[in-house]
Amino acid sequence: MYRIAVLTDHEVRGQQLCRWVRMFSEEWGLFPSIEHYENPECFFYTAQKSRPDGVIVEISGVSGLNTVEHLRSLYPECRLIWCSDLDFSQQAYRLWVEYFMLYPATEGELKNGLSRWYENRGYQMRHGKRADRPEPELYEKASKGRGESL
Repeated sequence: MYRIAVLTDHEVRGQQLCRWVRMFSEEWGLFPSIEHYENPECFFYTAQKSRPDGVIVEISGVSGLNTVEHLRSLYPECRLIWCSDLDFSQQAYRLWVEYFMLYPATEGELKNGLSRWYENRGYQMRHGKRADRPEPELYEKASKGRGESL
């Protein structure tokens, strides 16, 4: 199962981000496990037992930068969306953050970041459903065309 962690400074904001992630993921036909953390230490403790596939960090200031740097050092392959009140775009580039945005993140910006995650994993949205394999009839036509040309 795909696992997404949301790290924020505020409980209400974290719940809002979790709702947006859930709604947008369902549009893709995906139903990830979404967990919210207000404390990076609790997140890192939990992540030792069960590594997340993606993390959304919305922690202000240098605390957010420290969290992202620590996260990247522990889990270099983890997908990462980062929202900060300070312009850490150069640091985000250096840390291989898939999507960086300035606080407050909007629903549209979060959708753009999640779209990058899902597209990079090979998913495609088609009519509100995930389509990570071609339609059967399209696959059969493509296979027949290739077989005849050989």
